[in-house]
Amino acid sequence: MINFIIYEDEKKFREKYISIILKLIGGMKVAYRILEFDQYDRTTATKIKNVVGKKIYILDIEVPGKSGLDLAREIRNNGDWESPMIVVTTHEQLKDTAFTSKMLMLDFISKFYNCENNLYDTLKLALGIIETNQSLNFQSNGELLQIPYGDILFIEKNIDDMDSTIVTRNEKIKIKKPISSIEEELSQDSRFFRTHRSCIVNLDKITSVELRECIIHFGDIETTLLSRDKKSELKKKLGKTSITQKEVER
Repeated sequence: MINFIIYEDEKKFREKYISIILKLIGGMKVAYRILEFDQYDRTTATKIKNVVGKKIYILDIEVPGKSGLDLAREIRNNGDWESPMIVVTTHEQLKDTAFTSKMLMLDFISKFYNCENNLYDTLKLALGIIETNQSLNFQSNGELLQIPYGDILFIEKNIDDMDSTIVTRNEKIKIKKPISSIEEELSQDSRFFRTHRSCIVNLDKITSVELRECIIHFGDIETTLLSRDKKSELKKKLGKTSITQKEVER
């Protein structure tokens, strides 16, 4: 699922962006969704964070509650550095090359200067970018869902059946795939390592490991699915930075 997230307070521009998206994606065989936000409130960040699948942002600068640039900063600070972001604005003079580079903004487009063609071309580029970012694809309730590899913390086998659960920063997603099948699908990506017959972890997301207690931390989320015979290999893959000295087994 590709999510086009439009953060724009003026309806006429939201409609214009939607028209451009539909023109671009019309002939493609891809599941997509368009989400609109016309202001920022206390639920906005949570709603965006909980969106499942790949994301492309179209952000206006002047939006009630929070500017598009501040929202972009918040999204990046929350850990999403993979989603393409496009700023569309009437204030070209506010373009800050340093900020654009720091926040990994894809483009900064004028609303009034060749907007349709420029946004179409940039959205096409954004689609190309997210297509190169691999994702785990599966069916859920008849809908094709895609979980970017970068969103996955770990995957565990369900206790009561042969299916699996994908754990991300924001949710747990049950899928009808055995963990052995998922391991095969992820086998070419060095980020993923099987720590237990019932668990595959994303090495890039591990913040620390307690080897003696068999606890792997992903920030404030953890799993205890670490087999004794996998400890040494995990330690080697992570190096010393993620394993505190007091936890290293002698």
